[in-house]
Amino acid sequence: MTFKAYIHKIIKKETSNTRMIFLSGIFLVIIGLIFTFIYKTVFHIESETSLLFIIMFIGFLAISFTYFYQFYDFEKIKNKKNGFIELEKNELIINYDEKIKYEELTDFELLIDAYYNEKINMIYRNPTEKRSLGISNSLTITHNSKTRTFNFKLESKAHQNVLERNIYNLVIKDKLKNIDGKKSIKLVPKQYKGFSEYREYVGKQLKEKKVNCTEGLLLIGYNSYEEAQELKKKYCG
Repeated sequence: MTFKAYIHKIIKKETSNTRMIFLSGIFLVIIGLIFTFIYKTVFHIESETSLLFIIMFIGFLAISFTYFYQFYDFEKIKNKKNGFIELEKNELIINYDEKIKYEELTDFELLIDAYYNEKINMIYRNPTEKRSLGISNSLTITHNSKTRTFNFKLESKAHQNVLERNIYNLVIKDKLKNIDGKKSIKLVPKQYKGFSEYREYVGKQLKEKKVNCTEGLLLIGYNSYEEAQELKKKYCG
């Protein structure tokens, strides 16, 4: 299945709503504490502290709210839809008017960040946005000594699966002929690395001396010293 995606030009990554509310809450709490301290210790006034208590209470409510709201909040990225990219069987198509044969590429780097609505930033303890816009994925290519990077949108997990399947086929079928051997192997998604054709592809790179023996055998994978020696004899002999 052909992979198609919209290209997005990322203009600016902005502070998310969750982060803004969280910081505002902290600000209100700090302001309340500072003025309460001033009124009590400097002016010895108690009458104004009720208002300050309300301000701090609102701040605590805002902070507490962000711990729930963050799971519904999307990252905030100012962007502009800037075309279309398509991975065809034998060529890369950009905006339907530029077609590049895979064998003409001298570099091909793929970064999969997240698909739309995927949960992100789960390692952070402080509240921050937990939903992705799906536009921070990137493809970097070098063609005719010119390097370009495209940010593209992954619409869903199924859309990502289509991309990964296409990349796997490009590598295994040796479409990326002029890409460094180690780079092409690293493009293979991890869920395909147990396939026999993946092992054979790495073996082919070993025979052609595009990958050194030790690294290649580790990429193929083995369960014992004896198996490693057999693989070494087969591919590195």
